[in-house]
Amino acid sequence: MTNTSKSERELIAPCGLDCSRCVGCTAGTVSSHAQTIKKTLGDNFHTYAERLSGFNPAMKNYPQFRELLESLSSPHCDGCRSKNRTCLPQCNVSECIKEHSCEFCFECSSFPDCGKTGLPETLLQRWQDNNNFMKQHGVDKFIKTQGSKPRYP
Repeated sequence: MTNTSKSERELIAPCGLDCSRCVGCTAGTVSSHAQTIKKTLGDNFHTYAERLSGFNPAMKNYPQFRELLESLSSPHCDGCRSKNRTCLPQCNVSECIKEHSCEFCFECSSFPDCGKTGLPETLLQRWQDNNNFMKQHGVDKFIKTQGSKPRYP
């Protein structure tokens, strides 16, 4: 019996990265928070930012912040399990798990010695650690632990 929802599980990539906390994920928390900030500031905050810059010099950077906020609030990836995935184009994990009829890499007989991931060197240790955790403790427990960890360590 699972304690996590289907949508939570679908946003955990087959490699073990949490798509829901990625800056590029349409259903992600970053996008949601950015949309909230954007709504809270409104469309005319630039006028106030100019006035406020007299006593808060950081407000002079509001145009650059607004550009970043626009980007964060309108990502274009639906997660690694979707057809509309834009993250890590060199990643082969989604195709590989389909070939091996697995949901996650740890379920494959080639794990952890798989050389087909296509993941950059900087992610290989996280891939192995995440999948080892899921193998040992289960996917539901893994999902529950994600909120207490930084997405970009």
